[in-house]
Amino acid sequence: VDGWLGLRIETVESELAERGCRARAQSINREHQELWIGLAAKSLLTPYIELRALLARLRLRPNQVVVDLGAAYGRMGFVVERHFAGVEFMGYEYVGERVLEARRCYVRQKLRLARMEHVDLTSPNFRPIPADVYFLYDYGTPKAIEKTLHDLRRIAMSRPFTLVARGTRCMEAITRRHAWLKQISGPMVGGKSAFFSSHLPADRDEDAPDARGVRPCSRVLEDA
Repeated sequence: VDGWLGLRIETVESELAERGCRARAQSINREHQELWIGLAAKSLLTPYIELRALLARLRLRPNQVVVDLGAAYGRMGFVVERHFAGVEFMGYEYVGERVLEARRCYVRQKLRLARMEHVDLTSPNFRPIPADVYFLYDYGTPKAIEKTLHDLRRIAMSRPFTLVARGTRCMEAITRRHAWLKQISGPMVGGKSAFFSSHLPADRDEDAPDARGVRPCSRVLEDA
């Protein structure tokens, strides 16, 4: 699939392994980042079939937004655009070379609703955009994951969303320190990913659609 899309993942990773990452996002705190450079695609990236299964489980609707926190080459963007009409995708990635490769292929495949941004998720100046679904993995360090979860908690105060979490560090952080996230499904797809819904303010009707008329993904999952 990568070859058909035009993604040169092995080439880019090989170059990164040889000379390091030169196009890094500006890190304000300058802490160590685990970038997983040089790994084979099958080790670094979630398989396309698994991405589609996870997204299908969400029953996405037009005008909803999906955010990948640590998107690497933005492969989820291709799946969203092809199989979920009208759904927007935003991918955030720290390694600039991966972002450039993803953007090149987005243009080649004429994707209209998929974007990739070159950012440092740990920067105190960064906040994810409001979205309906967030994907979070064991990126960086436990401290970095904790910062992202606090960013998401702020977003949860104004809108509901579904979080798809994958990895030991994510699960441990959510279980121990983030009771505002309620597990609604999982683990699924090989036992690797679990679904969580954000707790809403007490004066908010959880079943009500938002301003766009879109019902929260978490409610759709619970009703399935």
